[in-house]
Amino acid sequence: MQYLFGKKALADLINNQQKIDVVYLSADQIKIINQLQANQINYKTVSKSWFDQFDQTLNHQYIATKPLIQKQEKLTLDQWLKEIKQKEVGLVLILDSIEDPRNFGAILRSADAFGVDAVFYKKNNQAKVNDLVIKTSMGAINYLNLFEVANLSMIIQKLKDHGFWIYATTLENSVSYETVDYAKKSCFVVGNENKGISQLIQKNSDININIPMYGSVQSLNVSVASGIILSNFRRVIKP
Repeated sequence: MQYLFGKKALADLINNQQKIDVVYLSADQIKIINQLQANQINYKTVSKSWFDQFDQTLNHQYIATKPLIQKQEKLTLDQWLKEIKQKEVGLVLILDSIEDPRNFGAILRSADAFGVDAVFYKKNNQAKVNDLVIKTSMGAINYLNLFEVANLSMIIQKLKDHGFWIYATTLENSVSYETVDYAKKSCFVVGNENKGISQLIQKNSDININIPMYGSVQSLNVSVASGIILSNFRRVIKP
């Protein structure tokens, strides 16, 4: 069961008129209860100890919202590849060992915002999908084709076989992301927060790209970098 936590997440769902299954909250939150009643949103009051079941690093504010998600049949990799083959434009994101669940969730939020067709991430040495990832993604995880795979190099080869060009984000032997003439089917690879993209993945990529920086710190948070790269692609190539 996937929840979004806190007042802001609930407010965003209401303001965006997204359907809500149920809201669990502590009984002392009278103002929010009144708002839920006014909007005819189903809610249940629970004890504060009910929230002990969740990761204690979550700033849940004693509010857990379960969005009403239209159930979609989960595509297998082969089904997705068959589907993407029919499209003229494709956008894919590969995550090479993202360790921080907050970064993972934020990347997924950007991926949904910019219409990414699929996100691939490693089975090992990678943050797992958990409550913190779901919270940080603001529910975007529910709308993405998300594939956990054992071998990223195999996925890269399959994508190439389906007409994708692979762009690795790295400072090594790279060109500015602003100067590239992107293929209509593009896959971007972002790497580990400390080590970056593995040498093998770089070797299997077509072009290395970087984001020029003009300050003293020559690096960006991986989720920020992902958003910049994806936004730039959509500026040039629409879905």
